[in-house]
Amino acid sequence: MKFGAALVSVSIALGASTALAFPESHVLRIDPRAASSGSTPLLSTLVEVVEFHSPSDALSACNGKTGNAELDCWSEAVNRDGVLWTGFDFTKVQANAFLTAKVNGADFPARFESATKWSDAQTTPGIGTAWVIAIDGSQSNADRFHDAQEIAYAFIKQMQPNDLMDIVVFDSRDHQYLADSKWKAYATKERDDLVHTLDKAAPSKIAQDRSLFSILQNVIGDAFGGLGNFSATQTVPMHQALVVLSNGYAKADAGTTGPSAQAFSAYLNKGRFPDDNTAAVKTPLPVISVWLPPTTATQVGDMLRNNENQFMQSLANVKIGGFYTVVRGGQGQAKAPGIVNAVRKRFNSMYLVKWRLSCLNPTIEQSFALNFKNTTPQIIGDTTFKDVPIGIDPTAWPLDIDVEKTQAEANTTPIFPGGKMKVFGTFCWAGAKDRAEAYFIPAGSKPDPQLASGNADAIKNAVQSLVQQNMRGSALEVGDTFVTFQVPDEEKLLDGNGDNTVAHIIVYDNGARRLSGHDEKNILTVKAAKKPFPMLIAIGAGGAVVVVGLLLVVIMRGGGGGGGGGRGKRVGQPPPAPIIAGGPIPPYGGGGGGGYGPPPGGGYGPPPPYGGTPPYGGGPPQGYAPNPR
Repeated sequence: MKFGAALVSVSIALGASTALAFPESHVLRIDPRAASSGSTPLLSTLVEVVEFHSPSDALSACNGKTGNAELDCWSEAVNRDGVLWTGFDFTKVQANAFLTAKVNGADFPARFESATKWSDAQTTPGIGTAWVIAIDGSQSNADRFHDAQEIAYAFIKQMQPNDLMDIVVFDSRDHQYLADSKWKAYATKERDDLVHTLDKAAPSKIAQDRSLFSILQNVIGDAFGGLGNFSATQTVPMHQALVVLSNGYAKADAGTTGPSAQAFSAYLNKGRFPDDNTAAVKTPLPVISVWLPPTTATQVGDMLRNNENQFMQSLANVKIGGFYTVVRGGQGQAKAPGIVNAVRKRFNSMYLVKWRLSCLNPTIEQSFALNFKNTTPQIIGDTTFKDVPIGIDPTAWPLDIDVEKTQAEANTTPIFPGGKMKVFGTFCWAGAKDRAEAYFIPAGSKPDPQLASGNADAIKNAVQSLVQQNMRGSALEVGDTFVTFQVPDEEKLLDGNGDNTVAHIIVYDNGARRLSGHDEKNILTVKAAKKPFPMLIAIGAGGAVVVVGLLLVVIMRGGGGGGGGGRGKRVGQPPPAPIIAGGPIPPYGGGGGGGYGPPPGGGYGPPPPYGGTPPYGGGPPQGYAPNPR
């Protein structure tokens, strides 16, 4: 039989999912674990932008060839760089990219922070791939088992520092494997364990019918379901991949067909295993499908006439990084490096893109959309992350505090007990002043660990304790980019002395139940000072003292007259006429400078001849009486 019909089906299978006029963007993972850089709400995404090409162009060189020559030509053609796809440099379109999160029904934009090529980020913890290498060890694939081993060895050899790998050898049984290495890390000893698992493995000697479709589903569920339980002290990688090395044989199983594999591929694109588990994090799973047709020509012809080839083709979800190729008998060792390099090259076209995301939906499920504007050619966005959990409690997402700007404000005008404090950031309380609260940590104490527990009751108890100590500051004014708090009038919020005095504050959004940094390392710390001396009051008090003093001076200076101190002043009387030599004697003049006091210092009557004689009368006209006022 000629192989032309098979290759036409290959073209259709690849072209059905790739014949698009514009490059596409694919979000392969949204990972909140590296999200937080300290107290900064950073979200990590795994993104690629790819333009797909028509497979017919790649296969044109194989026209006129038949049999094994045509298979070899096709296999080599799809392995060449740039034949089926072209990757875009995300950094050249990052200014045009925008990621949004659905928050209370509205799209809230994230702010682009950085983009790093996947190949350049492999030394960063968590930036790697979890590989499941599923090897067909059934009796029907016994003649191809060695080739499958050689390809698996090549994948082990090219593991990266943060990669994990699980070697699973399956046959015709569900959940029962001929070998399972469990998850192993990059460390030399663990890679040796992977090789040892392969060395010991052997195909089954029992021929049984099977449902390959069902078996692969179980492999995925068993391996990736236990990914968090591996023994290595390493963070689970944010990317995943499945490598299937099989002849695709399932005899007459109705589930192991091309259409079933296409449905299976869509299931893998959704990245939730099982797909009805709405609590599962979405992790789209690319499949590298390597078809290992039997070595005899008659069997090859039979395979091509049936479903096996179609099934193996359809497993490869090329849209998100999947790959399909054919390896004939005895070619495993020679072709293995090229297969691994082709897969790695596609993965290396991905970018680790970080975004600063201030607001999240206050539910476990989140929705995100990646789009591009004003690009040539237009890049198709990705809106497949809808109503899916990303593996984080939204209340644990930190508030977006602009620490640098907040501290600069406090450095210029230190906060003090009883004063005000302005905090800058990007907030999600939409102007609702009653949602913003500030809590001040008393000097000499540490933030209550219950605040970081994630437990609502524990956080409530910690907050109540600070309220009881009068360490809560209410919001005076709020906006989307700032909030002004009343600082509690308590000296115990001051930590340190002199110019080194600071205050430690936790900002709380009681609507979204989200906190700013709340441990010793990430808590908001600003410059503070003692409460200033109240100058206005001091000036007012000083003025009152001066006034009182002046009044006393006036009173003292306006006391009894000369000659003997009178009882007071007569007010309201006109001044007496001046005494003129030779003129009349004043009617009330005192003798010898007498005044208005009682006798003997002053007289009550006029001087002689008008009054009595001294000491009760006026004296001779020698002086004059003081001016009564």
